[in-house]
Amino acid sequence: MPIAFLLGFAESVVVLAWLVPSSAILVALGALQQSVGGDFWPPWIAAASGALVGDVLSFAVGWRFRHEIKRTWPFSDRPQWLVATRVVLRTWGFQGIVASKFFGPIRSCIPVVAGAAHMRWRAFVPASALSCLIWAGAFILPGYGVLALAD
Repeated sequence: MPIAFLLGFAESVVVLAWLVPSSAILVALGALQQSVGGDFWPPWIAAASGALVGDVLSFAVGWRFRHEIKRTWPFSDRPQWLVATRVVLRTWGFQGIVASKFFGPIRSCIPVVAGAAHMRWRAFVPASALSCLIWAGAFILPGYGVLALAD
């Protein structure tokens, strides 16, 4: 399921997340997978894996370029996103990372800002992995399940 992997990846990288409507396409992909008799698991795992790779890459970019983040688009044009993302991380930590996959612009910003804040890898990766699994399932399952109910 390379397409599911790429959609998950695109949803987790700041610039790509705004260019590729991954979430909507994943709903359609779930329906397509069910309509051809395919299992739910392959696209779910592929999309979650792609999202996790995107999160880890974004985290690493934030870690490496932490001092340039606030001067870099989109944060230079929308400093409130940087502030909001920092507040989510400080206030909610693990739960904030998990929940962030379901909140628009913050979804792809959390990994970059977490990296820039030098959050520990061992704290970020498990939270990100869980959020990616939940997010991918939440968007693939409706398309898959609607057709399954219609049968």
